[in-house]
Amino acid sequence: MLLTGKDVWDAIVKAGLLSGNYDPRTNRHCANADVLAGLLNEVLSRRHNWLPNLLQTEDAMRLWEASTPRESVLRLYKFLNQCGYTVVGIDAAIEREVKRRKAAADDASTKTTRQGIHRP
Repeated sequence: MLLTGKDVWDAIVKAGLLSGNYDPRTNRHCANADVLAGLLNEVLSRRHNWLPNLLQTEDAMRLWEASTPRESVLRLYKFLNQCGYTVVGIDAAIEREVKRRKAAADDASTKTTRQGIHRP
């Protein structure tokens, strides 16, 4: 859903910053609202850069679960259980991965701070 200049103008009026009717031809503040709407749309189109891939993946899984017949979801759950995946095991694996990623990030930051030091 794209924002329009009118949407931005309504938000500006609601915030109490300006008042009046929306008419971008005669009111330069309304024209600025049109420009601002375009800039906001550009930034919002890059939404995928704001959210980690994990959140997008989890949102996609929730959407899939909501739109898939319950029997299919339960069959997948049964299959995963038969393969040895349990909720406790999955949670533990996630925690291990988080710790591993944090350790790797800390190690990388340490290496970058020590790069300029040359010792024999």
